[in-house]
Amino acid sequence: MLAVRKKKVSLWVISVMMLSAILLLFVPSVEGAQGTAATKISPKGFYAKWEMDVGGARGCSSLCWEYFYFINDKQVATTFPDGGIDALNCSKDTCLKYQIKGNKLTLSNGKSYTFKIKSANELEINGGKFIKYTPSTGLKLQGKYESFSYSSNVLGTGYASSITYVFNKDGTFVDSSFVGVTTDGSSTGDNSGATTSVGSESKASGTYQIVNYTLSLTYKDGKTKKLLFFLPEQPSPKMLRIGGRDFLLADGSSTKPQPPEPPYADFLITKKMAKKQVLFSFKPNKSDQYDNIKITLQGYQWAKLTIEPAYVKSFQGFSDKGIVALTAKYRIDNTSAQTVKVSSLQVTLDLPDSKATVKAANGLTPSVKDELKAGESVESMLVILVPAEHFDKNKDFTLWFGPLLNLKGQDVLQEEWLNFNIWKKL
Repeated sequence: MLAVRKKKVSLWVISVMMLSAILLLFVPSVEGAQGTAATKISPKGFYAKWEMDVGGARGCSSLCWEYFYFINDKQVATTFPDGGIDALNCSKDTCLKYQIKGNKLTLSNGKSYTFKIKSANELEINGGKFIKYTPSTGLKLQGKYESFSYSSNVLGTGYASSITYVFNKDGTFVDSSFVGVTTDGSSTGDNSGATTSVGSESKASGTYQIVNYTLSLTYKDGKTKKLLFFLPEQPSPKMLRIGGRDFLLADGSSTKPQPPEPPYADFLITKKMAKKQVLFSFKPNKSDQYDNIKITLQGYQWAKLTIEPAYVKSFQGFSDKGIVALTAKYRIDNTSAQTVKVSSLQVTLDLPDSKATVKAANGLTPSVKDELKAGESVESMLVILVPAEHFDKNKDFTLWFGPLLNLKGQDVLQEEWLNFNIWKKL
């Protein structure tokens, strides 16, 4: 998921320089280099992007999604009927005509957007990153998936709901749902009464099938449902988009309990600088690429640190709330004709809803081969130290890689940055 960052302006940076001190620096925000030149090739297929719905103010289930389904080189749909993409019928449903001229996308409803084709799997529309999502035909799921939703209005009334699906690889499922209303106890929402809630719960079971972008549910009583379906973190099935809601695989849903993953062996552990309390581990094994340079995020781990007394002075500058370490494993594949210097690669972590950017700490990971020749690859590790209060108040983060220099000091990524979503939990 290639993204572009602008020149940096006065952002807070926390870094560890060779373990001698922890410095608070100001670094630029990374947006904006121009992407590849506009192409005459028309986009095809289903593209989407999401934003957080903080506090349920926008009425989304949890994430607010935008869709562009390019049906052919003339028609596009941004909304779908109840059955989703596969139920779309342009003779009855809203399909729009579109034109792309230069870097402008114009729809027949009068709306227009800035537009760039960043790669075969990514579009930039009005500055937003739209990812191409593929069909999931034949996918069999295993586990318990939960979706929680909350929205509120100006009168103080909140609407809460939850839906749970338990899917089995034999094609069977069970679902349950809850819908409730919470108020302040008054008819006008004037905070004059006590909070109340009412709701209903139902359970049902049957069989399921996934074809293209459709989840088909057949209940034992003969009722059927067809719902939009895709994997927001494709190809990982940890998160599902079903209909208009987002579902996360619940903790402990596996039939066999899995032992906790040990802490990643960075120098914090191997040199006994700190003890780690592992908070969350995930192995996305996802790649982002620019030209002939590919970076694969193999896995990452959040851990609360307890600094050993002998190293306390090396980790000054954090509040009394402590430090959370992000340790990530990644691989660089160089299929270009140039030799690149691995040590020149910069890595930063954006803190959501903030201008703060945290830079990867020097000296906390083993050294790897520095000069990566054409056709070679190398696996490496990084550590980023985040103040515990910033970790606690934010949900998700973005990890950025770039620039990467060749032996002549030129950026082979051409001022573009590769990036990955980093979750606190699923």
